[in-house]
Amino acid sequence: MAGLVEGRVAIIVDNTPFALLVPANINMFMVSPEDAYLRWSGGSFIRLLRFGANFVAMLLPALYIALTSFHPEMLPTGLALSIAATRENVPFPAYAEAFLMELSLELLREAGIRLPGPISQTIGIVGALVVGSAAVQASIVSPVMVIVVAFTAIAAFSTPTVSFSVAIRQIRFLFMILATFSGIYGIMLGLLLLVSHVATLKSFGLGYVEPFAPLSLSDLKDVMIRLPLPAMHTRPSILGVDDAVRMQDRRQNDLQREADSDHYEDKS
Repeated sequence: MAGLVEGRVAIIVDNTPFALLVPANINMFMVSPEDAYLRWSGGSFIRLLRFGANFVAMLLPALYIALTSFHPEMLPTGLALSIAATRENVPFPAYAEAFLMELSLELLREAGIRLPGPISQTIGIVGALVVGSAAVQASIVSPVMVIVVAFTAIAAFSTPTVSFSVAIRQIRFLFMILATFSGIYGIMLGLLLLVSHVATLKSFGLGYVEPFAPLSLSDLKDVMIRLPLPAMHTRPSILGVDDAVRMQDRRQNDLQREADSDHYEDKS
């Protein structure tokens, strides 16, 4: 209903519990329906946190590989020495333990989805604790790597849209591969390629990164920062709708109904 009020089109197909909204942009995957029930300040804080968490879920393991393998000089001295001390007995390089832990996490997540509800929660929590603790005690991975993987998983769970979360998980492995071969330079190259690719995507004529590019200041009121309700009376201009008014107050509604009734009477 919120999409229809904005001026989008809903596609509903038999035998599926989902509805598709078109045209879509990347901001729609970061917005949750619960944001509308919060004050504008609380909703804006949650959205900013969600945007930041997606970057963490996408780049944190790759940054760990790049900093520990290629650019240790970028770390503070105390932190670099602490990481080196925890990895002293680990027989694998940083990229190997990162891939090992990330793949283990994905297996646990997939196994939890396929099991019944009560068992899946137990398997997810107990499996992660047991596997992580056993791997650290066996000196297969370092404790810092377990912290990185856990923080990445927590950040990934903040994405409200499942399909977008799956895309973030796939892109994470691509950035890890780039960091394995080129460090920070590979990560920056991957970001350039990702931004270039997303900028070329279109959904029913709407750019995937609009209203960021091309920039539309009037449509930024409900993106990363959610403005107060009085600023939400108009629909997004990027949709090109004929009726730009989304909401009206009670007096305007009464006047509109009177005008419509007079119009229908004149036609009759």
